[in-house]
Amino acid sequence: AGVFASLGSWQLRRAETSRATLEQFASGGADDVLAALPRELDEAARFRRVEVRGEYLPEPQFLLDNMLHDGVAGYHVLTVLRVPGLRERVLVNRGWVPAGGDRRELPELDVEPGMQAVAGRLERLPRPGMRLGNEQGGGPFGRAVVLQYPTAAELEARLGEPVLDYQLLLDAGAAHGYVREWRAPGVAPERHLSYAGQWLALAVGAFAAAVVMAFRTVRRNA
Repeated sequence: AGVFASLGSWQLRRAETSRATLEQFASGGADDVLAALPRELDEAARFRRVEVRGEYLPEPQFLLDNMLHDGVAGYHVLTVLRVPGLRERVLVNRGWVPAGGDRRELPELDVEPGMQAVAGRLERLPRPGMRLGNEQGGGPFGRAVVLQYPTAAELEARLGEPVLDYQLLLDAGAAHGYVREWRAPGVAPERHLSYAGQWLALAVGAFAAAVVMAFRTVRRNA
């Protein structure tokens, strides 16, 4: 009963964390646009919108594997942006593309040349920080790299240049992107509350069973 109650309490705390994340995601889009890119992404800057001018690098582009959209497997396209005056490169998530039937044939990824305005939300790189896939050549130009949960250090090693340790989720209305329906990460609070209810019901059942067994034992030994 104690273990079940503890698990129920844990799910209640997770529901509260999920609710706070949803509120932060909603408020981030309503806040004023940041004037500059932060060096590090703290909680205050997470989900905030920012506008920068830069130039996309055509290669390499990183395909984040095992990303679902409407139940279909695909990739998130992570493209490197060079911002004048900034030593680190910016990782712009340009959205989702389908994987296709043959995983050896990667999607062709176009990049608009020249300087342009890029706007989006700041978010952490996908977690956990563990890559399960291997590097692959992509498309007819062989300039795409398939990764799963890459860290900034891994991306730096492949790019050969320093990168900021977060991604910029390209605005849904911005040009040169793919499917973008950004949502707050994590499980909905309602699901955590449902799990909590199940654990707490098991705790009540276990406690009731223990009381009945103790009562019967007392009567038998009386």
